[in-house]
Amino acid sequence: MTLPRTAGFAMLMVGLSSIGFGLVPYFARTLTEAGLAAPAIALFRYMIPAVTFLPFLRLRGAQGRASLWAFCSGLTVGLGWIGYVLSLGMMSVPTAAVLYMTYPLFTLIIGWLFFQDRPTPRAIFGSVLILAAALLATSQAAPVGAANVALTGFALFCGLTAPVSFGLAINVLARRLTDLSPLSRMAAFTGGSVLGLLPLVLTYPASAVFPADSAQWLLVLALGLGSALVPQLLYNAFVPRIGAPSAAALGSIELPTMFAIGWIALGDSPGPREIAAGALVLTAILLTPAQTPSPKEPESVT
Repeated sequence: MTLPRTAGFAMLMVGLSSIGFGLVPYFARTLTEAGLAAPAIALFRYMIPAVTFLPFLRLRGAQGRASLWAFCSGLTVGLGWIGYVLSLGMMSVPTAAVLYMTYPLFTLIIGWLFFQDRPTPRAIFGSVLILAAALLATSQAAPVGAANVALTGFALFCGLTAPVSFGLAINVLARRLTDLSPLSRMAAFTGGSVLGLLPLVLTYPASAVFPADSAQWLLVLALGLGSALVPQLLYNAFVPRIGAPSAAALGSIELPTMFAIGWIALGDSPGPREIAAGALVLTAILLTPAQTPSPKEPESVT
């Protein structure tokens, strides 16, 4: 079966992939409340793509060196994603979502400091908007049921681990993985995430790692397929047909999706601060020119 090649269909598929990425808060919060540990939830998200793409892993020559970069960035993102899961249990979904979407800011900072990639004025302006959004969203943030300053600080730290790790991974993707095909990148990246999380998962009792019933197993399966494997495949397949700027605009759908999931499914309705912060993030994404990570197809790291 041949997929349609129209730009409209490609844009629809990229939009659907962004919605899939935005479903993560529902699965993470629900599985956390069911008693699963954050590292286990993160592991289940990356395990299905890692197994699926394993045949495309390349370990020799220049491809092997690039795979090592992808492996290390995947390990970092996997560990960073633990913080994101923990943050969803300590703050509202809209606040966690705004923090999650600050990764373009960290992408710029890491690229500037470690890869000598001087940002454009528009990129700096977009980063300022994102920083303002983060400050606005977290100005009254506090863990549920706690006013302790140290605990609030820990919650904010957890909420930022994922975007910082994404910023690193995006820079690695743009500069160190050009020798790999998209599927080989995904194989090394998700493999690094799994191997980085596995030792942590082994420190937990089985009751905190394995779902207790069939309903929880279905949630785990939906997490791996609906928020990772399928969106990543759609993103990789259709972004080259529409270009990076359109992909960046469609990627901004992820934030309102997280807002909607928090409101409808989890009872976390966004307040005026979160809505204003979300608007600033979306404006920054739409105004900042996107660049294709490499001459080959781009890959999502979310």
